Amino acid sequence: MITGVILAGGLNRRMGGKPKALLPVQGEPLLVRQLKEMSKICKEIIVVSNEPEILHPHILGVSGLNVQCIRDHYVQKGPLSGMHAASLEAREPLLWVVGCDMPFISAKAAWVMGELCQEANRDAVIPSLEGRIHPLHGVYTKLIGSEAELLLKQEEYRLMGLLDHIDWQSVEKDFFEKHEISTHFATNVNTPDDYEEMLVNLS
Repeated sequence: MITGVILAGGLNRRMGGKPKALLPVQGEPLLVRQLKEMSKICKEIIVVSNEPEILHPHILGVSGLNVQCIRDHYVQKGPLSGMHAASLEAREPLLWVVGCDMPFISAKAAWVMGELCQEANRDAVIPSLEGRIHPLHGVYTKLIGSEAELLLKQEEYRLMGLLDHIDWQSVEKDFFEKHEISTHFATNVNTPDDYEEMLVNLS
């Protein structure tokens, strides 16, 4: 039902150029941690990166997964370009899209959002937590790829701009609590300080 999509195409400026996808978390690269969680519900996982040669050895180190690493068609145009590229390759009707800097992604959260997306016949289901929308860790139909391409051709690169053009539904904390899911899944690691704080919280 769901293709997992990890967006790893950023320049990592706020992390001093160090690839966030390879930051060690509890003894393994963040990317590997994400691949293992996605594999719980995804038969197919797509990693979008413009430096696949850096990530490939780590992907190959996780046995038994169907993972492909692809490049953006619109290079360095942000998450929207990664979602567009993934939508062209995905075989499943839904995309579970996350950023490569999210250590606590939740397969259970993605599954219940995917069910809601299909039941409600929406283009996407996206968490809205503490007043903030989290389009990364959202579930989208692969059909949003055509809308993303239109925006990219118009040089409109904002991911939030995509939401203005699709029929999406937000889900809040009580939705996840009903399913006994912690909303910790939305945490991301943008800066060295974020990373250090996350490690302290895990210790």
